[in-house]
Amino acid sequence: MRRTSWLLLVCLNVYGQASFEVASIRVHPEPVTYTADARAIGNRVTATASTLLDLITDAYGVRYDQISGGPGWMKTDHFDLTARAPGESITPDQMRQMLQNLLADRFQLKVHSEMKEVPMWNLVIAKNGVKLKAFDPEGHLGGISVLNGSMHLAISKGTMEQLAQRLSGNGAGRPVQDRTGLTGNYSYTLDWTNGTPALDSEARTLFDALEEQLGLKLEPTKGSTEAIIIDHAGKPSAN
Repeated sequence: MRRTSWLLLVCLNVYGQASFEVASIRVHPEPVTYTADARAIGNRVTATASTLLDLITDAYGVRYDQISGGPGWMKTDHFDLTARAPGESITPDQMRQMLQNLLADRFQLKVHSEMKEVPMWNLVIAKNGVKLKAFDPEGHLGGISVLNGSMHLAISKGTMEQLAQRLSGNGAGRPVQDRTGLTGNYSYTLDWTNGTPALDSEARTLFDALEEQLGLKLEPTKGSTEAIIIDHAGKPSAN
């Protein structure tokens, strides 16, 4: 029997057909200078300038490199999401299930999962130790901004697992696993350039920036990962 996603089973068995009371998905106006993942505050969920690919990572709890198939616009068209869940608050698992149902409804999204072995990176602590600060309880969660290929990640409260997920889809080129052993929330910024910077440039590759700015590094490894295969996706229906 083919292995079925544990996450999919949990969501189906525990939350059934949970859905938002109200949800709006609108095309984000150009230009896109800032994006923010789907996040819940109380019973409200928002995402800013997110692609369908971004929303799938939020809905299924997977990295970008774990997703394959689907039309090209999934990576290029940006949307703003606002939604309200029943009750006064929403848990992360409930948010993921509601997002799954919303994407199935508005984008006609259909997926299935498979397991495969792929090259990976382990995110570990560099030899000189970490350069992370305690999180700012008054700060915003933050996100990634992009300007002419320069990447700026500003996080006021985030785990190393979340950092690994972000790096997987923004320059690492393969899945990143958190192997730092750090379990808390941290505040940090990271600046790097995708690709190879010019010799006279002060820009840093992701690998150099991680070690110089955060005291972390990426080590090559291999491992099994769940792949989400896009069977069908369409442009979002009207709100």
